[in-house]
Amino acid sequence: MVVQQTGKSLGFIAKLINYGKIFRLTFRRDFKGSRVLVSANVKLWMLRKANATVPAMFTTIAKKNENKTALIYQGKVWTFKELDQFSNRIAQTCISAGYKPGDEIALLMENRPEFVGIWMGLAKAGLTTALLNTNLKSTTLLHSISVIKTRALIYDSVLEPVVKDLMKLLPTDNRIDIYSYGADSSKSSDQSDDRTIKLESKLASSSDQPVNYKGNFTDRLLYIYTSGTTGLPKAAIITNARFFVFGYGIHKIMGMTSKDILYTPLPLYHFAGGVLGMSQCLLYGTTIVLRNKFSAKHFWPDCQENGVTVAQYIGEIARYLLALPPSESDRNHKVRCVYGNSFRPSLWNEFLQRFGVGQIVEFYGATEGNSSTVNFDNREGSCGFISVLLPQWLLKRLYPVMLIHVDPETGEPIRNSQGLCEKCQPGEVGQLVGLIKSKNPIKRFDGYADSKATEKKIISDVFKKGDSYYASGDLLYMDELGYFYFKDRTGDTYRWKGENVSTGEVEGVIDSLTNHADVVAFGVLVPGHEGRAGMVAIGDKTRSIDLKSLLIKMKKELPHYAIPVFIRLTSDIEVTSTFKMPKVALKKEGYDLNLIRDPIYILDWKNEEYKRLDENLYQSILNGNFKF
Repeated sequence: MVVQQTGKSLGFIAKLINYGKIFRLTFRRDFKGSRVLVSANVKLWMLRKANATVPAMFTTIAKKNENKTALIYQGKVWTFKELDQFSNRIAQTCISAGYKPGDEIALLMENRPEFVGIWMGLAKAGLTTALLNTNLKSTTLLHSISVIKTRALIYDSVLEPVVKDLMKLLPTDNRIDIYSYGADSSKSSDQSDDRTIKLESKLASSSDQPVNYKGNFTDRLLYIYTSGTTGLPKAAIITNARFFVFGYGIHKIMGMTSKDILYTPLPLYHFAGGVLGMSQCLLYGTTIVLRNKFSAKHFWPDCQENGVTVAQYIGEIARYLLALPPSESDRNHKVRCVYGNSFRPSLWNEFLQRFGVGQIVEFYGATEGNSSTVNFDNREGSCGFISVLLPQWLLKRLYPVMLIHVDPETGEPIRNSQGLCEKCQPGEVGQLVGLIKSKNPIKRFDGYADSKATEKKIISDVFKKGDSYYASGDLLYMDELGYFYFKDRTGDTYRWKGENVSTGEVEGVIDSLTNHADVVAFGVLVPGHEGRAGMVAIGDKTRSIDLKSLLIKMKKELPHYAIPVFIRLTSDIEVTSTFKMPKVALKKEGYDLNLIRDPIYILDWKNEEYKRLDENLYQSILNGNFKF
C-alpha cells in the first residue's frame, strides 16, 4: 500500500515537473500567438463592420505613399502612384467595354508589375480575376477557363503561341473577349486572330481617375488554382475577406515595418506569391522586388542589389540554393528572415548556418483551406503550433484547428461507436481539420468555383452532430509542446509489410543522402502482396548515384520496411511552378518496362543490392515469383 502511494506521489510530481517545463517553454510563444489570434479576430471584425475591400484599402495606401517604391522589376521602379493610376485605367477600360460587377476575367501573364495592376484594376471595377498558371497549355488551360464563367481573357504577348492553340480548342459558341498585352502585342495580335484586342491602345485613351464602385467585404476577388499535383487544377475562391486574413496575419507574425523590402521570386498566380507576398505591398505599403522566374544563382545577388530584408520561399527552393557551390553572395545580404511553406526539415540548420539568415518562418496551409498554422519561433522542422496552455473552450472560439484519426491511405475519418471522430493525442499522426463558421472570415471555407469539389473537402458530424470541418487532406502530428510537423498527404502514405510508410520521410532521407537530388517517393502494387511496395524516382542527370552506397546509408536512416523496393533513375523529373513534383504520372508508370526507358532497379535483400530490372525479373514479379 505504501509502495503504491509512493508511486502515485512520484508520478504526480513527475507530471508537475513536466507541466512546468512545458509552461516555461511555451508561455512566451503562446502569448505572442494568442495575441496575434486575438488581434486578427478584432481587426477582421472591424474590417467586416466597415465593409472594407482590398481595392479600397490599396487606394488609401497608394495616396499615403505616392512617391514610395511599390514594385521593383528588372531594375525598373513602379511607385504606388504609378501602380494606382495604371489600375484605374484598367478599371475605366473594363467599364467602358461593358463589363459588370461579378463578371469573371482570366489573366494569363508572367510575373511583372502589370500583372498586379491588371487584377487590381479589374477588382476596382468589381470584376473577379482568375490567375492562370502560365505553364498550362492546350486542354488543361481550356479546363482552367471553363471551370469559371469567363467573360474575357487577358494574356501576355510572350504567351501568344499558347493562346493561339487555346483559341483552336474553344467551342464555337464560347465567344469570350481576348486582349493581348505586352511589347510585342501590336505585332503578334495582327497575326493571330481578328478577335484579339490590343489592351495598350485601349488604356492609352482611358482615364486614370478612380471609378465609382465600392464592393463588399465578402465579394470574390480572385480565383487561384491549386497546383494540380494530384489531378486537374481547381479554382479556389479568394474573397476580400480571405485576402485580409492572410495579409494581416503575415504582417503581424513577420513584424514587418515600412522599412522592410520583400523579395518575391514566386509565381504571382499562386497563393504564396500572389497573396502571402503581394498583400504586404497592397495593404501595408511594403516595397516588393519581383523576379520573372525563380533563379537559384540570382537569388542572393538580387537580395544584395535591392537591399532585401525579408524573402519568400516555397517547396524545393531551399534545396536548390543549397545545391549551388558556396560563394561570397551566400552571406553578402541583409535578409533577416525567410518565410514560406514546405521547407524540408533535414535542410533547416544547414540553411541557417550557410546563409546567415536569422529565422525561418514556416507555414502550413492550403490555398483554399481555413486551417493554417505557423512556426514563428524557429522551431526546427515545425510548420506551426497550437497553444497547449489556452483552455480548449477559448481555443475553439479563437482558432479551432486540430488533428483527427483517419485511415492514412484513404483519408477517411475513423469514427467511434457514436459515429464521431476522435482527436489525436501528442505524437499521433492525423489529418488536420478546421471548424467551418460561415460568418467568421478566419473560420470560413469558401471552397472552389466547382461546388462539387467544395463538398468533397467538408467533413460533417466530426465532434458533434451537425458540425462541419474543412478536411485538409494532409497528415501531421503534434508534440507535447503544441508544435505541428508535416508527415504526408493522405493517399501518399502507403502500407508495406504491415507498416505505414511516409513518402515525405523517404524523400527527405534520400534528399540528404544524395546531395539534394530531385526525389519522388510513392507506393506501387505488386502481385501477390498486400499493400504497396515503395518506389522512388531520383533525378540523376550526371549518372553519379552509387546505389550500393545509397543502400548502406538508407539502412542507417530508414526502417527496413521503408527502404524503397524500386529505384528509377531519370535525367529529369517534372516540377510544378511552385516546385512540387507531381506523382500522378510516375505512379501510373510504376515499374512497367513497356512504358519506361529510364533504368529501374529492384532491391534484392538476399544479396543486399539493387539489381537492374530486366525482362526476366519483370516477368518474375508479374507472375508472383519474386521474393520481396
